Amino acid sequence: MKIVTKSICSLAAAAAAVSVPAWAGDRALHHVWTIQEDPTLRGERTLAREDYVLKQRLLPTGLAALSSDLQEFGLTAGSQLVEVRSPGALVFCDPVPRAQKLVGHSQPCLVDADSDGRFEGLFLTSSVTKGILTVAGSRPKAPRAIGPIAYRRLEVVAFELQLFVGVQYRGNANAAGNHVFQINYGSDASIGSLTSRFVVGKATFPATRTAFGAQFDLLSQTPDGIQVRVSRTIPTQPFGVVKTTTYTIY
Repeated sequence: MKIVTKSICSLAAAAAAVSVPAWAGDRALHHVWTIQEDPTLRGERTLAREDYVLKQRLLPTGLAALSSDLQEFGLTAGSQLVEVRSPGALVFCDPVPRAQKLVGHSQPCLVDADSDGRFEGLFLTSSVTKGILTVAGSRPKAPRAIGPIAYRRLEVVAFELQLFVGVQYRGNANAAGNHVFQINYGSDASIGSLTSRFVVGKATFPATRTAFGAQFDLLSQTPDGIQVRVSRTIPTQPFGVVKTTTYTIY
């Protein structure tokens, strides 16, 4: 018997990205990011392979900083946590996706069940995507008791981890010589990408393309890449990724 797995990362629907579905229960977890608009990216430029047409910052929907250490997980006073939406409690998680264990979870999340500014519970989960934290499922009925550990709320613009979503030019090193683009997300140290790419045929230049509400014109082909003009950057909006895995048994 042989088991083959295939995983597809796709964009979460906007409607799903801004609310927790009622059927998921009163302990559901749902986490999305917010794309920060950046009008300074408008204009014309030349791109080589792996350059970005657009690269805009991702911010959490809520941010907090610990007031004391949680040494078990390498978190210290001042460590930032991002908010994960969950009905009936405040939940904040370590924003850096941790490597999954063969058995069990490794991503720490803290719970403030009575909204008093102190975490009194902890549970472990896993990020289903590389590059950015993506949490789903439900929090446990009885998280492990801790502390309590005080925390303070921060403005999301104070988020220290530099995360982005962007449209990357992947070049035209294929038999047809067509130009390939890919949606990437994460940090410079750890990048994930949507499975689906989009292709612009070399015979279709000049051309106009859109992504997440942004618009850019492919003006011409150069010896080492392409000339582009960004007329509209990505507007502020929720961003989330859905990972679907299929299993085939032979």
